Amino acid sequence: MDLGDQAISPFFRYDFDPKIRRIHMRYTGFWTEQVARHVLKEFRSGLEFARAQGQPFTLLDDCRDWGPQSKEVSEITMEFVEICREFPIRRNAMIIPGAVLRMQVRRTLVDFDICEIFATYEEADQWLGEVEPIASD
Repeated sequence: MDLGDQAISPFFRYDFDPKIRRIHMRYTGFWTEQVARHVLKEFRSGLEFARAQGQPFTLLDDCRDWGPQSKEVSEITMEFVEICREFPIRRNAMIIPGAVLRMQVRRTLVDFDICEIFATYEEADQWLGEVEPIASD
């Protein structure tokens, strides 16, 4: 089974705001191992797109609609941090309101000091905003 962009969108999507140089990634649902591997590829594509804009950027991982994952999927997602190390990310804020998922994710953040976990969008947005350009209309 091939997972194209249409099939992956219920699990993962991203958009980039060039004014503040922020990529906002949204994670949803319960993933299979196949979905997790495909999301890793899409995740890298999103970061490549942001890097192609020519300047460092911030990353907002929005996990409000993503729950705890299986052990197998958690192991695959350990690669997110390694992928991030290849890109000029100024700060990485993660919105993770649930305690169990927060524990799973913290295990992946070894020696990744540019990342902080927040319970709400507002907290994450404020923290990223400290290093982002001011958006003007």
